[in-house]
Amino acid sequence: MSQICIISASQRAGSNSRRISDVLNQHYLGGQASLIDLQRDPLPFWDGDTAENTAVEDARSKAQAADGFVFVVPEWHGMVPAALKNLLLWLGSKELAHKPVLLTAVSASAGGAFVIAELRGSGYKNSRLLYLPEHLILRDANDLWQGQEERESDAYLDKRARYAIDQLTTYATALAPLREQLTAGLTDFANGMS
Repeated sequence: MSQICIISASQRAGSNSRRISDVLNQHYLGGQASLIDLQRDPLPFWDGDTAENTAVEDARSKAQAADGFVFVVPEWHGMVPAALKNLLLWLGSKELAHKPVLLTAVSASAGGAFVIAELRGSGYKNSRLLYLPEHLILRDANDLWQGQEERESDAYLDKRARYAIDQLTTYATALAPLREQLTAGLTDFANGMS
């Protein structure tokens, strides 16, 4: 099975992003995914000069070992939290290139679409991440998958999440043996075209 890394992008303690990261790991990935929790292990603000600390080294190591990613991202004021963008500045193509990503937006209300659009429009240029054509938008997250009464939306999102995770693991398995070939030209073309 491919190694998947979940990135919980919320900077808040006790967030739905972290809870949903755990649900995705336990119910859909058999508890086998690694986790980068940007609240529990915050990275220093990237400025191009700051030295790596243990949180950066740990994130780099987990990303390097992964064949694919699930980004669990809250929508804050219609935007991706700064912690995720900061992570993408610390990590590069060595850790991320040609690895598939399942984008998963989390919203306490009816939002989430702006996070998907923002990440599809940025964050892949130099990292060479491959955002799947499939994504998840998990709305009303305070009530989602809380183990209470079975809601129709919970059942639908359960099936949708299973489908999306299956897509991710299929991409990850297919691309893993090709990664060396796919990344061979990055020495000459380290930065994506703008």
